[in-house]
Amino acid sequence: MPLKHSKTKKWINIIAVLFTLHVVSTIGLIYSQNYLMYGLDLSIVALFGVLVYKMLRVKDSYAVDLEQEILKHKETLLELEANRIKLQNIFDSIDVAIWSHNLETDKLLITSGIEKLYGYPMQAFYDDAELWKKVIHPDDDEIIQKRAQDIQSGIIATSEYRIMKPNGEIRWIHDRGIPFLNEKNELIDFNSILIDITERKRAEITIQHMAYYDELTGLPNRNGFMQTIEEQMKEADLKKNNLALLYLDLDRFNVLNDTLGHSFGDLLLQKVAELLKTTVNSKGKVFRRSGDEFLILIEFNDESEIKTIAEEIIQAFTKPFMLSGQEVFTTPSIGISTYPGNGSDSDTLLKRADSALYQAKERGRNTYQFFTEQRDEKMERRLNLEHGLRKALTNNEFFLVYQPLVQIDTKKIVGVEALLRWKKEDEGIISPAEFIPITEETGMIIPIGEWVLKNACLQGVKWHQNGFQDLLISVNISVRQLLEETFIERVESILSETSFPASSLELEITESTTMQNMNEALPVLTRLRAKGIRISVDDFGTGYSSLTYLRQLPVDTLKIDKLFVDDILTDLKAGAIVKTIIDMGHNLDFCVIAEGIESCKQIEFLLELGCLYGQGYHLYKPLHANDLEIHLQKNMVIN
Repeated sequence: MPLKHSKTKKWINIIAVLFTLHVVSTIGLIYSQNYLMYGLDLSIVALFGVLVYKMLRVKDSYAVDLEQEILKHKETLLELEANRIKLQNIFDSIDVAIWSHNLETDKLLITSGIEKLYGYPMQAFYDDAELWKKVIHPDDDEIIQKRAQDIQSGIIATSEYRIMKPNGEIRWIHDRGIPFLNEKNELIDFNSILIDITERKRAEITIQHMAYYDELTGLPNRNGFMQTIEEQMKEADLKKNNLALLYLDLDRFNVLNDTLGHSFGDLLLQKVAELLKTTVNSKGKVFRRSGDEFLILIEFNDESEIKTIAEEIIQAFTKPFMLSGQEVFTTPSIGISTYPGNGSDSDTLLKRADSALYQAKERGRNTYQFFTEQRDEKMERRLNLEHGLRKALTNNEFFLVYQPLVQIDTKKIVGVEALLRWKKEDEGIISPAEFIPITEETGMIIPIGEWVLKNACLQGVKWHQNGFQDLLISVNISVRQLLEETFIERVESILSETSFPASSLELEITESTTMQNMNEALPVLTRLRAKGIRISVDDFGTGYSSLTYLRQLPVDTLKIDKLFVDDILTDLKAGAIVKTIIDMGHNLDFCVIAEGIESCKQIEFLLELGCLYGQGYHLYKPLHANDLEIHLQKNMVIN
């Protein structure tokens, strides 16, 4: 109100002047008795009255303004109080506390949020200003020491540490400390904002665990392995020590998994993980790489230590695993590489341990093998083929040839067997004996086998349209395909897509793998047979022949393995076995086919034994579809 004060002062000055004039004029009247002076005096009195009136108006106006100003101050105070209450409610509703300590006056200010964060009453912190430090987890003492150094230096310190609440619960705190120094660089005031970040930390730990640990077994995963091996190689360099990498793979796990089901396979992997941890114990660290592959890292001084551990692992697998009350046996193959002897980086060590593992499997499985340079080329070859197979379908590198099935006395064709061939882009024709086992081991046999079945049916349709309606198409099926949950549906779908009749399709299964998985294979084969598809048992006599199973199987054809046919002219036992298979097959009402016929004398011998059908290079080699059609026109049996 400075303006109103200055106006009041002005009016007071004017009144003082007029009052002085009035006094002078009054004195003048006393002595002079002048009418002019009377007039002047009356004028002054009138003016004086006006001025008094004006002053009273100004005074009333000033009082009103003052009252309004006081009212505004009250409203401001009420608004500030409401904001303070609102801010306090916010602090009380979230896990945030503010700590302010003036070191010069030793005045401490703490918000109520500290009770929620720490679980102690606020007064406890006023009573003991060091209480916040006393409840910090002992493992985080170094964090607090570093934080204290930063604060003393005037550096804003952001820290994350754990506290222990009175009920034993451990919580994570995010603490942002803001120091204030005087001109002498002495700490005079300190403020801290404390936030509970426990849930965020738990989420981070969960994400970290998912990234570095295997969910199924709880073992460190491939990422955890890569992190650990880098650290251990550095330690080995410092200690002048050696490091061994054991690459372990379960023998025929894919067959077990397909046979028992994936849930049993998962249970088996969990049991194997526990067994490996128990066996290796403190001697090393166990990791799960993927699938049924495990990695073990061990520091050692002498190679004999690694041999001992590898033998202990193999010995541990001699006992069965109990899975839901069922005994299951499996064995491990182990490849071993060493650092720095076999490589200076993790990728090389992995590659060479994998190469040694491949050699262990070649030696009969259930054994271990150290890496040797001589085996590296073979492993390189296998990896090269595996990589090529993954692209072969996309690049259209596969094709089919067809080997005729003939009536051997007339050499007339009654059917054909579809055989897969691979022309590798950068290499040419690859032997089936080399690449088919790789497709089985890697599981690529499933998409590749489906491709074979579909293309054989498409070709069969063309031959049927060209007049060879009686031609039977035979396709080899692996046990992995047979035990796929959707195999029957896929066969039905292919027959529907291609319009190939089920009665003209024969699926060949190998005796050994089918007998091993009889309980699972039998219902699948029965359903296929019920749809009119013929079933053939290939390589008969080389596996686990069982008359009981053979009686149960919905089989149309037995194919005598080439191994026996080769020696029927020179080995009496081989001839006797072939005769037994032929007689048994006929008695069970099977069609019997001899494989691998390579001479006229073998044909004569087989005809004497009553075998009417055969395959072999002496009869026909595998032919491309166009070449085969020429022979079909001349030699096709028309029923």
